[in-house]
Amino acid sequence: MIKDIRYKLIELARQKTTWTYSQLNEQLELGLNFNNVLDRDLIGEWLGEVSVHEYRKGRPLLSALITHKLGKREQGDGFYKLCESLLGKDWEDLKADKNWENKMIADCYTFWLEPDNYKKYKNDY
Repeated sequence: MIKDIRYKLIELARQKTTWTYSQLNEQLELGLNFNNVLDRDLIGEWLGEVSVHEYRKGRPLLSALITHKLGKREQGDGFYKLCESLLGKDWEDLKADKNWENKMIADCYTFWLEPDNYKKYKNDY
């Protein structure tokens, strides 16, 4: 499952787009019900696992490409809390900084659009 999510996130980066949690759930047929807190936690765990893997390899955090569908394009609090643990910066400060958020997304696009990076790392999980 994690491998499939990671591969889809790489595809999104190469298409220079983001998806909502619901789009990811529907397109990968994850079968999650986001009215259920356990399912919301589960998608967060899976996305977090992908980003921790990427972080440890020195690559951009792919879960930055998954956002809420209502209102502004914004990742869930779990993403920012993960970034706090990885980067040592306050999660609420990160969430408030839209330039930082946009850079995280742009870094994914830049990295995965590079043909050598894609070829070398697409199956690195």
